[in-house]
Amino acid sequence: YGKLFSITRQAIINDDLMAFTDIPRKMGRAAARTVGDLVFSILTGNPTMSDGTALFHADHSNLAGSGSAITAASVGAGRTAMRTQKDGKATLNIRPSFLIVPAAQEDTARVLMTSETDPSKTNSRVPNPVRGAAEIIVDARLDAASTLSWYLAADPNTFDTIEVGYLDGIAAPFLDQQDGWTIDGVEYKVRIDAAAAPLEFRTLYKNPGA
Repeated sequence: YGKLFSITRQAIINDDLMAFTDIPRKMGRAAARTVGDLVFSILTGNPTMSDGTALFHADHSNLAGSGSAITAASVGAGRTAMRTQKDGKATLNIRPSFLIVPAAQEDTARVLMTSETDPSKTNSRVPNPVRGAAEIIVDARLDAASTLSWYLAADPNTFDTIEVGYLDGIAAPFLDQQDGWTIDGVEYKVRIDAAAAPLEFRTLYKNPGA
């Protein structure tokens, strides 16, 4: 992934040379966003795994049978689905570490994860069984695909989830420059060699929301 851009001599003079410090910082942020786009496009794009089945599918036991809001019951059901995943005859007992939600569901998720009692119950003394069960990750890139769907994910330090790979392990974007040929100024090139892929379906869970 890369981009070519240029700065004219006039722009450099008018900007008092600040452009040379601003551009690398902005390009670094753009590269980080690109890598994030790759990861979240896997959740929203639901790619086909090596077994020929979509990442989130009933056959993988990682897709809610029907969409539901973020509640103690629905998060608990997702947690149970992940804990009871099997590899052959072995029960994997995978614990979800992250609740991944679109920006539209942030408040609901935070209330549920911090409330001592179950917010969906009228009896305020009913305990909340999923309080603190997962760390909340909010990303507005999910809203473009659905403002309702939410996900659970295992700890990537313990289980395979989604892997981001870089060419030769170089995660920093490459920035090069040369004197302009077609313009009177400087031409820049920024590039990052990165890819993301789902490694395991058992460590991820999706609820289409409601």
